Amino acid sequence: MTPAANSKKLLLVHPCAETSALVMEQATARGLSVITAPDSEGALSMMDLAMPDVLLVDVFQPAKTRLALLHEARRRCLWMPIIATAQKGDEHAILDAVRAGAGDYLYRPVQVEEFGKALDRALERIPQTVEDLPGIEQVEYRLVLGTNPADVESCVTWLVERTAMALPETQRLHLRTTLIELIVNAVEHGSLEIFYQEKHEALSTDQFESLIADRRRHPRFATRRVIVRALYDKIGRRIRYVITDQGNGFRWNGFLTRSDEPCDSRDANGRGVFLSKAFFPDLTYNERGTEVSFSVPLP
Repeated sequence: MTPAANSKKLLLVHPCAETSALVMEQATARGLSVITAPDSEGALSMMDLAMPDVLLVDVFQPAKTRLALLHEARRRCLWMPIIATAQKGDEHAILDAVRAGAGDYLYRPVQVEEFGKALDRALERIPQTVEDLPGIEQVEYRLVLGTNPADVESCVTWLVERTAMALPETQRLHLRTTLIELIVNAVEHGSLEIFYQEKHEALSTDQFESLIADRRRHPRFATRRVIVRALYDKIGRRIRYVITDQGNGFRWNGFLTRSDEPCDSRDANGRGVFLSKAFFPDLTYNERGTEVSFSVPLP
């Protein structure tokens, strides 16, 4: 099922046809589009593509698998309401689900009235986007990130949820990919001065986490920060993103056009920058290469 671009979406991971039919009926009555996934792997793929607003998951899967799904769902979508269902009497499964990030739970067989109330509670917890708020013409977000690249993905998820939910799904996916690429570059290459060849060698010897930890402890790099700004212009129908690091910059010019010249191994990953430019043609850097900006038209 393909949801409408601006409707709220519920991701359903459930083996029971009867429950699925109930969910479809109740969700549709509340203006929600329903997306289904057969298992944890499929659910995580759908999260990246569709960015659902609510997750309903049954704990029929093995404990390790279902907990991994819930932990990852919470990490990727910090504010997304999660409803878990389990066989009546399976208290351990419900307790594990709540500890892993579920904010509500129901026992099977799911009752219409109980599910309707749980769904209403979930909808109340969904944060409003800028588009939902009347009277606001512009909103500017300013995020200050430290030196841990592992924090970037959750920050990008939060920023996309706040600024880009009005975009079509494919464009949101491109935006998410671009922001992760550019901010990780700013943290690793700018803040920590980890160059491409150095990163490649560390990854090939399973030493990359140690390299990150060593650089983060070094007094030269420990206090550096990456600033991410997003200006949401409702009147001009455009979002502008600006990412600034405190590193030494890099020779960025050759990365934004195709060239037969080899990239300097001390610079950032040129393929990622080139792909970002393909997604967002106005992407550019400042002269030193310490600030990159691009804009996204709103529908």
